[in-house]
Amino acid sequence: MSFHGFFCTGRSIILILLIAAILCITTGADLPGQRNASSEPFSFLGDIPAVLTGQGTDPVVIHFFYNPGCGACEKIHPVIDEYEAGHPEVEIVRHSLAGNRTSVELFTAFQEAYNITHAHVPILFLGRTTLMGDEDIAASLDQTVRETRSSGPRDGLLPQYHPSGQATGPSSINLPVLLLAAIGEGLNPCGLLVLALLLVSLFSSASRRTALFIGLAYIVAFFAVRLLSGFAIFSVIQIPGISETFIFGAAAVAIVAGIIQVADGLAKKKHALLSIPESKKGIISVYMKKASVPAGLVVGALVGIYGMACTAGIYISILGMIYQEPVTGLLYLILYNLVVIIPLLAILLLVFFGIPPEKINSWRDEQKSMLRVMIGVVMIVMGIIILIPIL
Repeated sequence: MSFHGFFCTGRSIILILLIAAILCITTGADLPGQRNASSEPFSFLGDIPAVLTGQGTDPVVIHFFYNPGCGACEKIHPVIDEYEAGHPEVEIVRHSLAGNRTSVELFTAFQEAYNITHAHVPILFLGRTTLMGDEDIAASLDQTVRETRSSGPRDGLLPQYHPSGQATGPSSINLPVLLLAAIGEGLNPCGLLVLALLLVSLFSSASRRTALFIGLAYIVAFFAVRLLSGFAIFSVIQIPGISETFIFGAAAVAIVAGIIQVADGLAKKKHALLSIPESKKGIISVYMKKASVPAGLVVGALVGIYGMACTAGIYISILGMIYQEPVTGLLYLILYNLVVIIPLLAILLLVFFGIPPEKINSWRDEQKSMLRVMIGVVMIVMGIIILIPIL
């Protein structure tokens, strides 16, 4: 072999040995059968392709559950976004728990798979590990990803999950039951009593046109208060861990309140246990005498708040029925409250077109016991409907 050939061959061998040495340093090579449990891999040449390090090319799948408006979630979002942008070896699947029934059910499945009883957002599921809370995620995310890449299941402990293959399942909302409950609640003696007394007062001291506007103001405020309170409760139910408790509570409240209403109705009690508190009736009466649109709004709002004592069992049970389908559920919540005010609108129009309000109030007084029994039966049925799927 010539000197030049020997020199070229030697140079090639040296280059190969140099590359091998660098690879050993970057991968933290151990003796056969040993694993270096210490630290992160170090590289003079930057990131070595995963196929060269023996770690494979499949990404580490991270499931990130959060709630919009959650302070800790908002704080950790930029950290996760930045980490994902700089690490192509990870795949982050984001799940909002507000407004997505599938995500809520998936969150429950992940808790069972990872054997967690008390989980809160923000939370990450990756490999065999969970990271909960913004501080834990920020401090441990990178190290956990590295450990998962080297030894853990990259798809996590719920590998059968495929985002595109999730079925939403049949609707849990029974429209006929919802409409029947709304009509029953609309006929509750509390709301009818105040409107009837308001109309008696108005038609004796104000023009028919003025009475119509004040009556409409009462109904609009009553509707708005009910709808806003429903939205607030609906949002709270979406928080993981609360929904299950709420369902049992809603069913219990509906059944107990229903039994009380039926008992009061059959006993024909003059003052029902579930009615507007006596201490609040005086405040309502003060505004009823003012005979103005603003006063009508105040009376409607007060009845919307305090009148919940009459039919809270129905309203809570309806929320328990529709909460699992947040987008559709909100539409049904609006529909429900629109149907509730139909009896009030009907009475207002009947009085406006000539039926004496005293006659309406007399009819309400005669039928209030029967209405209580009817509302109580609706509450009991609603409670049973909620309990059946979870028993």
